[in-house]
Amino acid sequence: MKHFTFLPTLLIPLLMLSQGCATIVGSSKNTLVFENEKQQTAEIYLDGQLIGNAPGKIQLDSRRIQHGSTLEIKASGHETQEYMILRKPHPAYIIVDAIVGGIPLGIDYSTGQIYRPKPRKFIYELKPE
Repeated sequence: MKHFTFLPTLLIPLLMLSQGCATIVGSSKNTLVFENEKQQTAEIYLDGQLIGNAPGKIQLDSRRIQHGSTLEIKASGHETQEYMILRKPHPAYIIVDAIVGGIPLGIDYSTGQIYRPKPRKFIYELKPE
C-alpha cells in the first residue's frame, strides 16, 4: 500500500515540472487585429503569403510568425504599408516559470510558446498612390 501513495507523490510534481506555464496556459494561435476608421478593406500578407483580409482579426499558428517576419497591408490603388513583426517573450510566463523553477522556463523557450508577436494590433490608413 505504501507504494501507491509514494508513486502519486513523486509523479505529480514531476509532471508539473515537465510543462511550462506558456505551454499549458498559452494558446497555439496568435491573433492579429487590424483596424481602420473608414472601414477600408485590404489584403494582409505575411512574408509574401496572403493570410486574410482587413479590417478584422486573423488567427495564425504561433509558429507561423517568426522573429523579423514582414507583414504587408495592400489595397489596389493604395500605397503598401509594411511592418516588421518581432517575437518577444511574454513577461508573465517568465515570472511564473521562474517561481515554479527553471525547468518550465526552458521548456517554454524550446517549444516557442513563450513568444508573442509585437505588434499584434495594426491601425492602418490607406493612402492613394
